[in-house]
Amino acid sequence: MAVTVVTDNIAAQLGALVDHRRSFRYVALDTEFPGFIQSTPFCASEEERYADVKYNVDRMKLIQLGITLFDENGSTPWQGCCWQFNFSDFDPSLHPSSPTSLELLRRSGHDLEGNRRNGIDGDKWSNVLRNKLFDRRYGSVYVTFHGLYDVAYVMKLITGGAPLPATLREFIAAARRVFGTLYDIKHIAKHCDGLSGREFGLTRLAQELRVEQNVNPHQAAYDSLSISRVFNEMKRRYNIEGNERFVSVLYGLEKSCTGRKKSPMAYHPYYVGQYGFQAYSGVPARRCLRSYL
Repeated sequence: MAVTVVTDNIAAQLGALVDHRRSFRYVALDTEFPGFIQSTPFCASEEERYADVKYNVDRMKLIQLGITLFDENGSTPWQGCCWQFNFSDFDPSLHPSSPTSLELLRRSGHDLEGNRRNGIDGDKWSNVLRNKLFDRRYGSVYVTFHGLYDVAYVMKLITGGAPLPATLREFIAAARRVFGTLYDIKHIAKHCDGLSGREFGLTRLAQELRVEQNVNPHQAAYDSLSISRVFNEMKRRYNIEGNERFVSVLYGLEKSCTGRKKSPMAYHPYYVGQYGFQAYSGVPARRCLRSYL
């Protein structure tokens, strides 16, 4: 069952997450956000695709972050364990959104007005979230499904709302700094016998692999739980882990991600240091850590 994280319990739940990460180093991620205000044609180049990602993410707000921790055997801290971080930053009456996407989220159980009242201030908590969830010293392995927007929104979140890097090259380098080892299972599916040559959404891929389904699609925590289960089944069937063609390659940016693996990391002012990066706005890092931990 998902643990819902809001302002009242975020400190306690981040503490619990840190405790569990010592034994569960895999992290499945999913995000929910208010759709797209600029769509991307199927035939777009990777540079054009990233330009649209930057346009959308820079102008829009994250609604929800889902996290599932699991170990090398696919076990979670308890059956159905996952966390759902609800953010207060998105105001449906004020901020850009897709009406169709908002309707889908509401039908899926999202209380957008309740998030405004009780959710987490993303800018205020950005440095704490970075240190607790995305510090590479934990040696975590991150797993996504069609994770380009998930990665982009996480990067915006943990830099306090900083705009995404200006170029695709900088974005890929910054993502490598933040996540280290990351798998995008939609990309991996393109190279697996019986799955290649076909396009899958997460639900359809889980069905194809006969993986137990979550009961709340379009809720980030439950989608992250499905991602963890699909990844473990793919790992069992196809021996994917550690294969360089899969590590740190995002679906839709395959050519650029693969080409950048052996090139020097591009510098970007908000992504510096061995593990960390600077905050863009909000409470300065040191004061934020003292006040909210």
